[in-house]
Amino acid sequence: MSEPFAPCAGGVRMTLAPWEVELLSLVPALLDSVGKFDPDPAADRLALRAYPLDEDADDEFRRLLADELRHGRAADRSAFAITVESGVDGVVLSTPEAEAWLRVLAEARLVQAARADLPTDGRRESDQALFDYLSWVQGSLVEILDEVLP
Repeated sequence: MSEPFAPCAGGVRMTLAPWEVELLSLVPALLDSVGKFDPDPAADRLALRAYPLDEDADDEFRRLLADELRHGRAADRSAFAITVESGVDGVVLSTPEAEAWLRVLAEARLVQAARADLPTDGRRESDQALFDYLSWVQGSLVEILDEVLP
């Protein structure tokens, strides 16, 4: 498996194999599924608790920032979905797009990890494989951004 990212003028060059595009194209649907069934440990995992010991302060934090967080996640997922399809031909991700990729990959890894403890229908091995792949892609991108960012 070749490295999917490389530094280039204007950001990060991303080149994905067709199977990687197909797999990564599933990530937005995975994230959209959070909270759609009960119980969903992924929903709890993605719910930011700024003040876990102070329910009133935590409620206030959510009231003030929930919309901003939701809009930010939606923008990140949109940037991810748009750019992933171009990956098979090679595309240059701007720094903000690459950072959006990092956040989306982190969310996807959290969802996979949170759901890994649920009883499965024989999918545990594929769940672990997806988690490992997302970890590898995220790590590759972190290394390249470390070179690209000042």
